[in-house]
Amino acid sequence: MTALASYSTGTVTVSAGGTTVTGTGTIWSGVNARPGDILQIGNFQTIIANVPDTDTLTIPPWGGGAQTDVAYTIWQWFPQRVAGAQVAADVNKLVAALNTNGVPVIVPSGATEPDPSLGEEDQYAIQPGTYKFWLKTGGLWVYQGIYKGLQLKGAWDSGTAYTVGDVATLSGSSYVCVSDHTNHTPPNATYWQLLASKGDIGGTGPTGSGYGGTSTTSLTIGTGSKAFTTQSGLAYTDGARVRATATAGATGWLEGVATYSGTTLTITSDKSSGTGTGTAWNFNVVGEPGAGDLSSANNLSDLADAATARGNLGLTESIVTATIGHLPGIASNTAASTGEVGEVISASGTSGTLSSGVTAALGSVPFTAGDWDVTATVQFNTGGATSTTDYYVSLSATSASVSAPYGTSRALHERIPAAADHSNGFTIMPTQALLNATTTLYINAQAVYTGSATTATWSIRGRRMR
Repeated sequence: MTALASYSTGTVTVSAGGTTVTGTGTIWSGVNARPGDILQIGNFQTIIANVPDTDTLTIPPWGGGAQTDVAYTIWQWFPQRVAGAQVAADVNKLVAALNTNGVPVIVPSGATEPDPSLGEEDQYAIQPGTYKFWLKTGGLWVYQGIYKGLQLKGAWDSGTAYTVGDVATLSGSSYVCVSDHTNHTPPNATYWQLLASKGDIGGTGPTGSGYGGTSTTSLTIGTGSKAFTTQSGLAYTDGARVRATATAGATGWLEGVATYSGTTLTITSDKSSGTGTGTAWNFNVVGEPGAGDLSSANNLSDLADAATARGNLGLTESIVTATIGHLPGIASNTAASTGEVGEVISASGTSGTLSSGVTAALGSVPFTAGDWDVTATVQFNTGGATSTTDYYVSLSATSASVSAPYGTSRALHERIPAAADHSNGFTIMPTQALLNATTTLYINAQAVYTGSATTATWSIRGRRMR
C-alpha cells in the first residue's frame, strides 16, 4: 500500500486561537499544500481552509497554543488526493517528473524573472521571447544568461536593428551583440563584445615573375622580326607589346607585339627610333600606339592635313603664321559674336523729365564676365525758360548714384552761374571693367535747375577686349 504523502519543509508560526499560519522557508504551492489537507504541529492537528500564497495558510482558530518557528507536517490526504489510489499514484509520478530539473519553467513574456513559488532546486526556467534562462539555487532563481545561438549578420550596418546574439564584422574583426540596439558602432562595450579580432599581417610571399629583362643579342634597330636571347621566367605573355631599348652599340629603340618562350623573346617590330646595331638591350612592356600616332620629335609635321587640323582648333592660317605679339584682323564687316573678342554691347535713349536735385538712372547694360572697355555719354536738354546751376554724371554699378563711380572712371560735375537755356554734353572716357560674373553698369545723372523741364539723352557702349 502507498504511504500517505506529506510536506514539512521550513518552519511555521501561529498565535493561540489564530487563523493564519505563516511559513518560513516554505513553498506551499498547489501541490505541496491544498485546502482540505491536515496541518499538524506537535500533537495538535487542524484542517487547512485555504492556501493564499506560498508562505501563508488559513485555518480554523488554532487550539494548540502559540507556536513560533516550529516544525510542522502537512498531511496530503484530502479526498481529491486519495480518491482512486492508482490514479493518485500516477498523478504523483507525473508531478514528480514535471518537478525534475529536466523540465524548465516557462517565464511569461512580460515578467522580469521567474515566479519564486515555482520550480525545484537545480531546475531551469526559460523566457522564449528574450532567450533568457535561470537556475534555481538555494531556493532562488539565479540568472544564467542568454541561450540564443549566434546569428551571423555580415558587415556592420548603421541601419540594422541588432539583437542579443547577432554577430557583425567591422574592419576585419567580428563582434557579438550583448544588448539590443540600432546604430552603435563596434567596439562600443555597452552593446558589443569582441568575438574574433583581425589577425596579424602575414609574411611576404615569394616574388613572382616580373617584366624587364636584358639581352646581349646583336640586332639592328628597325622594323621586322627581332629574336632576342634573354632570361627565363619573365612575365611576358604572347601578344604583349614590348620595347627593346639599346644600351650599347647603338642609340635608339624598337617595339612591337612579342612572343616569349623559354629564353627567347621575339618582337615583331613595327615602330622604331634611332639607327645602328645594338649589342645590349633592356626590355619593357609598352602600350599600343593610338590611331594616327604622332611623334613629338616631328613637331606636328606628321599631320595628314594641317589646314583641317587648324580649322578643328578654330585657328586661321593668318593667326598661326602671325608674328609673335601681332594678331591679324579680319578682312570683312562681320561683327564679333557673343563671347568673342571684339563683341560690342550698347544701349541708348532719352529720359523723361529729371527732377531738380534728384539723381536718376538714365539707363543700364548688363555686361557678362570678361574684360570690357566701357564708355558712356549724357546730353542734358533744356529750354529758354530753364535756369541751370549744376550737372552731375557718373558710370556706376549702383543705380541712381553719382557718388560711387565704377572702377577708374570719374564722376563728372559742372557748376555754372544760373543760366537760362544751358544744355551741355558729357563723355565718360573708356573705363576697364574686369568682371567674373554678369554685372549691370548704370549711367546716372542729376540736374539742378529752375523753370521748365530738363531731360537727358544717354548712351552706354562696351567692347570685349578679352
